[in-house]
Amino acid sequence: MNIEINRILCPTDFSASADHALDYALSIAERHGAAVELLHVAESSTYAADPVNDQGQTYDDTLRERLQAMVDGKGDTDVTVTVNVVDGTDYVEIVNRATAWSADLIVLGTHGRTGMKHLLIGSVAERVVRTASCSVCTVRHPDHALESEKG
Repeated sequence: MNIEINRILCPTDFSASADHALDYALSIAERHGAAVELLHVAESSTYAADPVNDQGQTYDDTLRERLQAMVDGKGDTDVTVTVNVVDGTDYVEIVNRATAWSADLIVLGTHGRTGMKHLLIGSVAERVVRTASCSVCTVRHPDHALESEKG
């Protein structure tokens, strides 16, 4: 079987788990000659609170700079990486972007929440896995043990 991966969507919330998932996405992209899109989903309320900062940048611009800094921090790579910011509900916009961009794979970090925290907070990764039309790779940060393992 020949699996072709040409486009990898890598959503981020700027957490250590998401940064670790970006490492995975870049590694997979290198092996397959794929492009990566690093995506951040911002909530509408954030835009309303700070539409333009004192340097004349929109919140969108600030987020794009943070995304580009993440990419630049990964060092020299032959992978084509674009950054994108969209407004909306995280898991909905991740799935929508994957569909619109014809992503072959979504690579995203998971925080490993279990029990009551998972029930109350929910899981973006779980919702993406259930609703995405392409394959999804969830990546757990090695330093984040499951709460049940912490004792």
